[in-house]
Amino acid sequence: MTACVSCGSPLPADARFCPACGTPTTPPNAGQERKVVTVLFADVTGSTALGERLDPERFREVMQSYGSAMREEIEAEGGTVEKFIGDAVMAAFGVPFAHEDDPERALRAALRMMRRLEELNGDLERTHEVSLQIRVGINTGEVLAATAPGPGEAMVTGDAVNAAARFQAIADPGAIFVAQRTADAVRGFSFEDRGFHELKGKRDRVRALRLLEETGIGSRGVPGLFAPMVGRASELDLLRSILDRVVRERRPHLVTVYGDAGVGKSRLTAEFLRWAESTEPPPTVLRGRCLPYGDGITYWPLAEILKGYAGILDSDPPDLAVEKVRKTGRDLLTQEVATDPARSMAALAYTVGLEDPEVSFARADPREVRDELHAAWRSFFTALGRSVPIIVVIEDIHCSRSTSRARSSSSVLLGPT
Repeated sequence: MTACVSCGSPLPADARFCPACGTPTTPPNAGQERKVVTVLFADVTGSTALGERLDPERFREVMQSYGSAMREEIEAEGGTVEKFIGDAVMAAFGVPFAHEDDPERALRAALRMMRRLEELNGDLERTHEVSLQIRVGINTGEVLAATAPGPGEAMVTGDAVNAAARFQAIADPGAIFVAQRTADAVRGFSFEDRGFHELKGKRDRVRALRLLEETGIGSRGVPGLFAPMVGRASELDLLRSILDRVVRERRPHLVTVYGDAGVGKSRLTAEFLRWAESTEPPPTVLRGRCLPYGDGITYWPLAEILKGYAGILDSDPPDLAVEKVRKTGRDLLTQEVATDPARSMAALAYTVGLEDPEVSFARADPREVRDELHAAWRSFFTALGRSVPIIVVIEDIHCSRSTSRARSSSSVLLGPT
């Protein structure tokens, strides 16, 4: 039998109040918990004028297309759409499940929404002769989250939600305004400081930053601070000896660094790379990472490696990106390392989600495609390693598996010259 939290008296099984002191037996916040989440608000600018201009049915079709597209991009990054209010959408990252990179997910979702809107506008201009423009506000903070929200019940409530809506309200059309706390919690993004603003309902002026782009894999640790690495001399010596063996024997080696979060895997890798780059000849270093969310991301780290090496930008049109892959292939993939260089180039492009018009894999058997991709990447790494040693770093490789993620890991592939 349970006891009253106030007086300690025994409680009957179905009691709603303590029979001795009258204290409620159910805590006032049952079914709710405090969580730190990142909230995203997006709003269509000029929707009132658009609704006045369009027939109600056409306006409904436009807004439904917009809502469906934005929901897809938000959920692709692991966010939860709480509600659509007219032309505005509110999403939360961190509920019902929290992730270590929820602020990063929210920023990537916002960038994806902007890119998706450009594609959607092309369709809307053809079908309805209209185009949409949105502004986005993002904020991170503590909220009260419902563990099992009922119909019509708010999923998250708190000042962080209100502030996100205020950032969206002051954002320029087509811009993403981000709170300082959100910007401080991420790496690998560039921002423009837009100064301090007075937000409705806030006592103090608040700094706003405009999100410009994702710059790549961010460095871990605290920016501007550096301390000597302690207690990892034997592991560092082991990595050095393996690279020496790779160069001497001209055979590749794979090293996987296991450890709990925060024990220093990234720092050990960084120290090893700093030493390796001081050797002669300095190796070529390629980096990629596995994502803990999304669908169809099996080859994501390889795609990041190729985009970084070939200089492919997310803003590049498909024909330009394919041409960059071809140029990289022409410089590297010869008959000595690839039986069919043109097909290998197309396979590399397919890894990034690009379709080479001269060699299509769209209707090929999935196993055949997998074999082609593997062969192309073996040729790619072989070609790179013919002149100088190569080091391929794959961060967070534990995220590529569906099994337990209690321990995290990174892999380092050392290739011969």
